[in-house]
Amino acid sequence: MKDTVLVVDDSPHMHKIVGAYLKDDQIALQAAYDGETAISAAAERRPSLILLDVDMPQLDGFEVCRRLRANPATSETPVMFVTADGSLSDKIKGLNLGAVDYITKPFKPEELQARVQAALRSRRQLAATSMVDGVSGLWNEAYLQQHLPAQLSLARRSEKPLACVTANIDALQRVNEDKGQAAGDEIVRAVAHILLSHCRAEDIVCHCNEKMVLLLPGTSRVGAAKLADRARMEIERQLRRRAGEGIDVTCSFGVSDTQGESDASVLDRADAALHRAKQSGGNKVALSRPSHGGTFAA
Repeated sequence: MKDTVLVVDDSPHMHKIVGAYLKDDQIALQAAYDGETAISAAAERRPSLILLDVDMPQLDGFEVCRRLRANPATSETPVMFVTADGSLSDKIKGLNLGAVDYITKPFKPEELQARVQAALRSRRQLAATSMVDGVSGLWNEAYLQQHLPAQLSLARRSEKPLACVTANIDALQRVNEDKGQAAGDEIVRAVAHILLSHCRAEDIVCHCNEKMVLLLPGTSRVGAAKLADRARMEIERQLRRRAGEGIDVTCSFGVSDTQGESDASVLDRADAALHRAKQSGGNKVALSRPSHGGTFAA
């Protein structure tokens, strides 16, 4: 997917210059010629970066930036000011308003390219960081919600199943109470490591509140249940020693896929199966549509 840059300048000539300078950088350019249009376009189109001219009639760039920062829909969109005035006071003013950079006209093509690419890289890095769970190091719920629709769409188009596995550490609350939060976090990281070791590069593994969620493209619920059971046994083997005397750490799993008959979502059906696994004593893998009992017991 291309990055999108919204160019805000009242000069059509400047739009042509920016378009010529960035044409080879795999960037989709959007245009706005006044401040009001820019504010609306930014909220509607959600660009990756805004190149914002300071010297515009009616709303100048500084006021546009203030309004962008005040709107939750655009408050995190990076803004790079473009101006013919290179005074230090204006640069400080722009940076204090939250701009990520400042470029002075006239600029050379390579300077614009380098500054734009640096701003886009920073945005991608920040977006990636904001979607990583701080405890487990796995993707978080925001990442899951963003990518699940695309995975479901791909499964429909390819006519291949998408399996969903949800997992919950059975004794985690007791570990937290008896050994402390640090010990519980260590258990979470150990389980995350084991799950990742059983997954392929194309699989998605997330930590969402008290459970972990795996999306396995091209995998049926039967194949996913076998993977989950291998992980379950490895967790039981490794973490029985890790938690200390008196606490055996195990994990329960629920499994579903897109070939299920229920109208509920693939994630909801995996959660329902996980609930059954927990209710039946834990340390089990339960399928969303039981087949031959549907449960792989420890």
